[in-house]
Amino acid sequence: MADNFKNIDVAQVNQDLESSDIESGEPYRWYRGVFFQATVVGFCAFVAPGLWNAMQSVGAGGQQTPYLVMAGNAILFALMTFTCLSGSVLVNRIGLKYTLILGTTGYAIYSAALYQNNRYGTEWFIYLGSAACGVTAGLFWAAEGAIMLSYPPPENRGKYLAYWLAYRNSGSILGGIINLAFNYSGKTLGKLNWKTYIVFVVLQCLGPAVGMLLSSPNKVQRRNGTKVKPLPKVPDFIELKETLKLFKRKEMFLLIPYFLYVTWSLPYIGSYMSLYFSVRSRALASLVTALAQVLATAIMGTFLDYKRLSIIQRARYGFLFMMILSGGIWVWAIVIQHKYQQHKPALDWVDSQFGEGWALYVFQQTEFALTYNYGYWLIGFLAKKPVEVVRYSSVARAVEAGGQCIASGISSTKAKPVVSAGLIFAWWAISVIPGYFVVKDVGTIHVGAEGYVPEAKPSGKTVTTEKEASAPSL
Repeated sequence: MADNFKNIDVAQVNQDLESSDIESGEPYRWYRGVFFQATVVGFCAFVAPGLWNAMQSVGAGGQQTPYLVMAGNAILFALMTFTCLSGSVLVNRIGLKYTLILGTTGYAIYSAALYQNNRYGTEWFIYLGSAACGVTAGLFWAAEGAIMLSYPPPENRGKYLAYWLAYRNSGSILGGIINLAFNYSGKTLGKLNWKTYIVFVVLQCLGPAVGMLLSSPNKVQRRNGTKVKPLPKVPDFIELKETLKLFKRKEMFLLIPYFLYVTWSLPYIGSYMSLYFSVRSRALASLVTALAQVLATAIMGTFLDYKRLSIIQRARYGFLFMMILSGGIWVWAIVIQHKYQQHKPALDWVDSQFGEGWALYVFQQTEFALTYNYGYWLIGFLAKKPVEVVRYSSVARAVEAGGQCIASGISSTKAKPVVSAGLIFAWWAISVIPGYFVVKDVGTIHVGAEGYVPEAKPSGKTVTTEKEASAPSL
């Protein structure tokens, strides 16, 4: 059996399988193309989590202190943990399109709660808005990830992930411009101007309307003629059971520390900005970090699709470079945080000590974008059939939300920030080796739903041949 498998030309097998899905004579419609679908998902990400990230990037939603917002975020991510896991169930029930639309609705409520608290001091709305966002955002995370992993063909997945995440980060860019425009005169510690939130609420209300432009998987057209594999309809209980079974797979179990690590840092770095930097320097940071994230994810996406290197090389080199960079950033963070513990600063961009701590924040946000982007790319290779793309996306996002819930809870207390920084570094250290054990098998054992051959058992020989370099592009 192993000898037979060595002789299999997997690229040819995939081409033969996919050719049966081509509908001859069907005219190409731009609004059914993958690029347009990625643009719709990207715009939804732009106005929903993108603007949400912009508010968080100024530190604790722009409030004067992080504690109330972080308590609300703990509720948000606790609910997201469960809704992410049930995301594949809802996708199975109503489809990717309407799950995505429903997922955009809670973000405007969250922004309205921040406005109400900022202007009138209302606290209960923070908890309600966080709960609403937690329920819907979990669905959004599950749906957007599944769409961006299943709609593009494998040979262009890295670029499309970068394109989609560029929209999400562009939301942060626009948010950063709005933040800076309304708060450029804030030279001291404090909170954002209340007018900032009105703009955010209006923009986020556009999300559901734009989501209506998305095509269902069976209507999507790829330039290379292949079709998106349809998702089978199964009973809800079976769908949930199959999703939870992924935790038992060796590769998912080994990646749990990595996915916990990816978003664990966000509550800490949000608190970090609100505690030590002026309002206008926080607003500037939200703009600069968004630009840095767009550039970094574009470079990462291009590298992950670089055909002169094999998938094995791209997976390993990308992971090692990213994790070495991450380790250095968190050593830097612990040093700076220890310094700030001794003498708490209140830094504005005119201060001589501003640069070292503010630049650290930019690097932290950029590092988050890289690990987040790589995690999505990696998930695409773990699935053995199309439906598992949705399930893996749901499981990974649930793990991330669970970690962010705990981290937000820690940041909502008076615990010393250096403790949070130390925990993040610990998660980094724990995740490196188990993560590499999975990454090293990308391209051999882990080949994705469109490259997996169920009749044959992998022998360790790479399934990505040199034909990949000449694969059709969009």
